[in-house]
Amino acid sequence: MVTAGFSWRYVLSIGLIVIACCAPAAGAADLKSPLGPQESLAHFQLDQGLRIELVACEPEVIDPIAVRFDEDGRMWVVEMRDYPHGPQQGKPPLSKIRVLTDNDGDGRFESSQTFADELLFPTGLEPWQGGVIVTLAGEVAYLKDADGDGRAEVRETWFRGFATENPQLRANHPRFALDNHIYIANGLRGGTIIDARPTAPGSGPETAKGLSISGRDFRFDPRSDSYEAVSGNGQFGLTFDDFGNRFVCSNRQPMDHVVLENGYLARNPFLAVSGVMATVAAAGEASRVFPLTSAWTTSNLHAGQFTAACGVTIYRGDALGHDYRGNVLICEPTGNLVHREIVTENGVTFASKPAHENKEFLASPDPWFRPVNLEVGPDGALYVVDMYRAVIEHPEFMPSELERRPDLRLGDDRGRIYRIVPADSTKKARRPQLSTASTADLVSLLEHKNAWWRETAARLLYERADPQATPHLERVAKAASEPAARVAALWALAGRGALSSRHVLAALDDRHARVREQAVLLAERSIDDAELRTKVIGLSADGDARVRFRVALAIGGLASNDVVAPLSRIALDRAGDAWTRRAVAAARPEHTAPILLEVLKSGRVAAATHNRPEQLLVRELATIVGSRRDQGDVGRLFEFVCGDNSSHVRACETALLGLAEGLALRGGLVEMVAQLPERAALESQLNAVFDRAALAAIDENLPDDVRERKLELLEHARSDRAARTCLRIVEQSPSQPLRMRAAAALATQRSLDFAPALVAGYPAQTPAVRRAILDALVVQPIAAQKLLEAIQSGRIARAELDGARENRLRKHRDPAVQKRANEILTLTVPADRKDVLAKYQAALALKSDPKSGEALFRQHCAMCHHIGDVGVDVAPDISDSRAKTPQQLLTDILNPNQAIDNNYVSYTIVTSDGNVQTGIIAAETAASITLRQAENKTLAVLRADIEAIQTSGASLMPEGFEKHLSQQQVADLIGFIKNWRYLEQPIPGTIAPEGK
Repeated sequence: MVTAGFSWRYVLSIGLIVIACCAPAAGAADLKSPLGPQESLAHFQLDQGLRIELVACEPEVIDPIAVRFDEDGRMWVVEMRDYPHGPQQGKPPLSKIRVLTDNDGDGRFESSQTFADELLFPTGLEPWQGGVIVTLAGEVAYLKDADGDGRAEVRETWFRGFATENPQLRANHPRFALDNHIYIANGLRGGTIIDARPTAPGSGPETAKGLSISGRDFRFDPRSDSYEAVSGNGQFGLTFDDFGNRFVCSNRQPMDHVVLENGYLARNPFLAVSGVMATVAAAGEASRVFPLTSAWTTSNLHAGQFTAACGVTIYRGDALGHDYRGNVLICEPTGNLVHREIVTENGVTFASKPAHENKEFLASPDPWFRPVNLEVGPDGALYVVDMYRAVIEHPEFMPSELERRPDLRLGDDRGRIYRIVPADSTKKARRPQLSTASTADLVSLLEHKNAWWRETAARLLYERADPQATPHLERVAKAASEPAARVAALWALAGRGALSSRHVLAALDDRHARVREQAVLLAERSIDDAELRTKVIGLSADGDARVRFRVALAIGGLASNDVVAPLSRIALDRAGDAWTRRAVAAARPEHTAPILLEVLKSGRVAAATHNRPEQLLVRELATIVGSRRDQGDVGRLFEFVCGDNSSHVRACETALLGLAEGLALRGGLVEMVAQLPERAALESQLNAVFDRAALAAIDENLPDDVRERKLELLEHARSDRAARTCLRIVEQSPSQPLRMRAAAALATQRSLDFAPALVAGYPAQTPAVRRAILDALVVQPIAAQKLLEAIQSGRIARAELDGARENRLRKHRDPAVQKRANEILTLTVPADRKDVLAKYQAALALKSDPKSGEALFRQHCAMCHHIGDVGVDVAPDISDSRAKTPQQLLTDILNPNQAIDNNYVSYTIVTSDGNVQTGIIAAETAASITLRQAENKTLAVLRADIEAIQTSGASLMPEGFEKHLSQQQVADLIGFIKNWRYLEQPIPGTIAPEGK
């Protein structure tokens, strides 16, 4: 994988031990040696009706990873010549930026000049004011040729602090967007950003510690001191559609739409969301690609799937024809192909499907073909950036015996750039000369059908800030036939401070929904204007889902109670859409309870069964009300849901459950009721609700899902009756889900010492229920002590306690539990990994039984790891084991912290009520952090409820795994991990390196 942040981590090139096969298409050529540039053209398979042409190659370009076209049509090429190791110690970096020119318009860029060299891992660029904004190792820089000799004399660091510790994942793809900001894909590793611009006023949003972009992308205004972290977390790729929607990609996620911006979530600190991006193209195991090569991927589970998606690009040119416009194209260098998806609107976000079955938009049987990026040019053609390397995988992700293989840099003297045009195209490309275009001409280009001309003109208009542009922009905003042109003109007016309320009001009445949507976004800037506000609120009844979504976000920040009714209407109209529900929930916290009360009065909600989206809406809103702990809001809601609302029984129960869940993290439902006025009456009502829930929970005539819901409610009771009911179900119910839910409810009970009964019945329970019982015992101090006693006495085996639960005991909020846990549990864990590894070396000489190893994997590993059809994907993929020696696997099992990907570092969160949770961070927003835990559980925690968050830099898998296994069992486990795929079939042959 390349340091640029595009994760080509999984591919192993020709000349390797076979790992896992992506089956080639019938008749595919068996090519192992590099092809010449012209020879490569003969092997491409491309969509019918299109033609691929070579526009540049070695020696004019070497190791290209990104191209952009400036206002005069020159091609700027980012060359990552440092890949994979970087410069030799004491030597300057090798990477460059080249400028290529097509002087005669024949499509071949025959002139090449080095603009800047000795660059360290550049990943992308954006033309700006005669120079380029460049993402480099750890920084955003501005380079410019000041004296006209074609080389950059000016180099300014504008921002620094982007993460560089992992050479694969760096900030990339700077893009000038519709809103006049430069956006940058995070690279997945984040960083702490400092404004280092020479003219920086020092008043940016950073603190002394800088601006964290962990889990988020970055944007800045190149003409002001504005910069911020924004939602999204792109790896290597960033693209926009005609209306400013932003899309990113990562290894296994070929196309994600950034739906919810961080700024909206920040205004409600009581809203926890698990994600801000929607998956558009099928991802991970659901994805399918069809390579022509027989490439072998390190992860055998990824064969025939996206494993290194990068360079995601929405085609918005005018050369390939209507059928391609708006399609998304994604590079997959492991499969030596470019994939095409047809994108359609899907409510608030988008959906897509492959353009073809069993074939790709562009593919080659040449395993050296490494498409890593795409670009639409001034001619409307699609340009393909081919790094052309034998090995694209980064050594950091190879088995140790392959890290020093001699072919790592084969192809470092090559590189190709192609363009794709219609097969019958004969006309020469028109070379732009926009650097000398008049302001009026630039404005007219906002109506061009090729987005390159629109976006380049918009950038130049923003650079020039010419006041003479205003009347021309007003004309386009009002009268242009294309909606994209009208939107571009509105944003261009906004960029020069010339956008007035009359412009926005007219756009809010536009016949096209996408223009209305953008007008709402622009109206937010002046939402205090009474006429604008009234107009925007009126659009809460608009017929378009995305317009209503944007209205919810716009008016949710208003303090006026006038927004409650329209927000309630939007929520109910789109209750089945999670993004719309989140947009409504992101309103100011004081609006949530009034919105919920409006929703609860709806006949649709009253009629909705427990599994309907209307009920989910009620629960989500009620959770926010509980988290906020406002006595007035809680009291009013409690009176409603516990009052005489016989026609709304299901909805009221759902609201009470959500309210209890929100309060649970911050004191609890029972405790809150005790603080409210008329305490006695309210407590009586609450007890009556819990009593009815207890009776229903043991009623075997009711469906299990209804009984589970009653047990969910009993989790928030604090009574002997609730505890006895739950204990009875754990001990007697034949339903495993009911026993698990009842055990979870017991975890919150304090009035009854249930631990002896749970410990006594533990041996008779199923593994899933056992884990639920352990969770119940870990929480309360008395129960935790009983659990430790049971482990010490052997009534519960020490091996039953996994790392996460052990960690909760060792870091328990009760000091006595902590002390005893460390005394009892430490006795069985050797302190010195070296001694353990030395002791278990003998396992490598034993004959293994993979079938026995499979049973051990199911017992000890499947709650976090996935192999074949066993387990879940929480921890790193270990099914790629054929690339690892038994010695490596032994080390990984017994010393899991020796080499750990940052994505899988374990974090411990301590909440304000003393609860301890451990997991890997799956998502972050301004208001919440989501942990992924064993058994593929997720837990969203409000930042407001976090007392401490820390990491030791250790794996989620604890040290001391050997306490569960003998040497023979370790041998069997390794045997299964190495050979699981071949338990029923023979191991395939190998491809030997040349000369062997």
